[in-house]
Amino acid sequence: MIKILILILFTSVAVFVGPMLADTQGFVHIVFGDRIIETSVNTAIVIYVLSILLLFVMYVLLKKILNIPSRIRNGFKNRAFNRKLSAQDEAYIDFSQGQFEQSLGLLKHTCPLKKMSEKSLLVAAQAAFALEQYDFTRAALDEAKSRGRQAKLAADIVRAKLNLDIGNANAALEYLDDMNGAIKNKYISQLYIKSYLANEDYKKIFDNSKEFIKLKALTKEDARNYYIRYLEKEIKEADSKEKVEQIYRDLSREDKRNSKIMGALVYKYLKFGNPDKAQDLALDLMKEELDPVFVDSIASWEVAVPEVLIFLKKYASKNIISAQVNLPLLKAMGNLEFRAGLMPDALDDYKKALAIEPSTDIYIRIGTILTNLEKVKEATDFFRKANALIYEDKALTLKK
Repeated sequence: MIKILILILFTSVAVFVGPMLADTQGFVHIVFGDRIIETSVNTAIVIYVLSILLLFVMYVLLKKILNIPSRIRNGFKNRAFNRKLSAQDEAYIDFSQGQFEQSLGLLKHTCPLKKMSEKSLLVAAQAAFALEQYDFTRAALDEAKSRGRQAKLAADIVRAKLNLDIGNANAALEYLDDMNGAIKNKYISQLYIKSYLANEDYKKIFDNSKEFIKLKALTKEDARNYYIRYLEKEIKEADSKEKVEQIYRDLSREDKRNSKIMGALVYKYLKFGNPDKAQDLALDLMKEELDPVFVDSIASWEVAVPEVLIFLKKYASKNIISAQVNLPLLKAMGNLEFRAGLMPDALDDYKKALAIEPSTDIYIRIGTILTNLEKVKEATDFFRKANALIYEDKALTLKK
């Protein structure tokens, strides 16, 4: 304020004192092109001094503007940033609510792709993917990938997830493997598990189960279930007795006492012409405990194993058979008798099983036995009943 008053004072002096001194002072002629300005020396000096002062005042004012306290200056700078930030926050909220079009629109409006933050790029890519804007998705992820190692890893994770969402598990695994184990956590492990499941690659889940359990992506119970599915697939796909033997050798001691696993393996041993091995394993398992699950598997054998039949008959004659074991045991004995050509005995056991629980497979087997005994009319009646059960089951099935 003081400097402004001084400026006004000198201006007044220049205006009023200058002309008063013009009669006694010399004159100065200032030429501007074709114009000539005539003034006194004193006036010229005053104007000169005023010009210097004016420049000085302007300099001081500019310096003060540039030296505004940092928090005030940052306040002005941050205002636009905060407006942009609030728009980004709204975009993130829209994305979390599944409003992908609004989310992507806000992010595009906030700033161009090159100036988006890494987080905005990843969110924009996923929103665009949901809207089937695949070119923008690729562009956003490529931009994120170029922002450094951590951003590249994040982009690879998003790419893996998006590929998994459209059923491209192999591509998802490629992106996950490209990270070379740089990130290990529950989420990454779950992406791996989902990818392996999509490919029915239960072996990979089994091989990595310890790490998945450690990262809490898998429970011990789930890991066991996936192992059983892996084992089941291995047994089904075994195409030689050597392969079956290899599977058996690799089993843990606990699994070698598992009725379901051993039932499948014994069936394979019989299929590949190794009845002696099948017999030894079956007798060893049944002597410890007559598990209904294993006994039920005997009902599907396609080869007669005399020693097993003898064991089952002795067990049936010496023990009070529970209702739970009775049906599987009768079907198992009936099947072995049928395979051995003991048709009357097989017919008797299957009829006892039929009295407990009528089923299509029992009706068909009795019909087959009666046909072999040349009792065609009676056999036809059992085949008809089997056919009726099949159609009844179809008629009453609500879910296809």
